[in-house]
Amino acid sequence: MAYYPKSQIKTNLFTEGSQLETISTGEEYTGYYWQTSKDEYFTGRNPSDGVSIPLQIIATPPPIKVSLLTYTNNNITYNKLKDVNISETLNLPYYQKPIPIEEDYQIGNLVRYFCKKINENLYIETTKDIYNKIIKKDKGYAYTLYQPFTLVWKISGNRKEVEQINQRIVQTTEFQQKIVGLKEYLNFNYIEFYK
Repeated sequence: MAYYPKSQIKTNLFTEGSQLETISTGEEYTGYYWQTSKDEYFTGRNPSDGVSIPLQIIATPPPIKVSLLTYTNNNITYNKLKDVNISETLNLPYYQKPIPIEEDYQIGNLVRYFCKKINENLYIETTKDIYNKIIKKDKGYAYTLYQPFTLVWKISGNRKEVEQINQRIVQTTEFQQKIVGLKEYLNFNYIEFYK
């Protein structure tokens, strides 16, 4: 194992699963790990804790982009029984990852927009425009199905402080909004967009 200066690694990190997997086998990893400044992950508490097996973040595909809530023409019986007018459709929020611009990095923050499904832990990061339409109860959108909220996300400064601040922001938001699962949706990545 190569030598890493203490300033270039984070040690004694722990995952309960669903975050990391071994690169060689793709098996989900649970236990202690350490991380380099180049976002490389290894098993063990630190580089000298036995054999360190390389790990990687478990890739999660972005949510499927769904833009309309519609009822199929093929289900004529259902539509008649429920008196559904299939010509009326409601827009749903769709996934849109923000792209920070240089001005955001100069300010040090980025506003991220989210919608959470009211009846399940389904989160969608979306655009400011769609967020505003859900907030304003636009009749063209299925606003009754979603709880909109924002995060003011720190993206520049001291890396460790940025990570701690964003982690507190997520925890506070979960508490204030009475929601769970946001940390998992964000893959516990509190330095996303950091530069």
